[in-house]
Amino acid sequence: MKDRPLIEAWNRAVGLQIGARAQPDRLRDGVLYVRVCTSVWMHELQFMKQDIIARLNEVLGSPSVSQVRFFIGEIGAPPPKPDAPGMSIDAAALKADEKAYIDNTLAGITDPELREILLRTMSRSILRGRKPR
Repeated sequence: MKDRPLIEAWNRAVGLQIGARAQPDRLRDGVLYVRVCTSVWMHELQFMKQDIIARLNEVLGSPSVSQVRFFIGEIGAPPPKPDAPGMSIDAAALKADEKAYIDNTLAGITDPELREILLRTMSRSILRGRKPR
């Protein structure tokens, strides 16, 4: 499917968990055809069909979808989670002393890949550990 806005609308409407297991294939005459990874998920989505249509039309801003038909098919890689490896960490959000702590802790790590993984992990841990003001 080449309709990127529909794919993005689908992912916003159904969320990451469903979006990782079901993706729109095509929209034709108001019928959205959706590839689903397994028959179990297809069965589960049947129960949510009307809610999915309503949420999708709300995200799209028009009543573009009147029906959804599910079929088993191969699903591409799910969209990355906001804190997944490879996603940027807002280094500006770290305080100077926190950056210095991370640099000192990782000073002995020579493997660049391992250093990057630990840097991201420590940064996320520090940012999550802060108490809201």
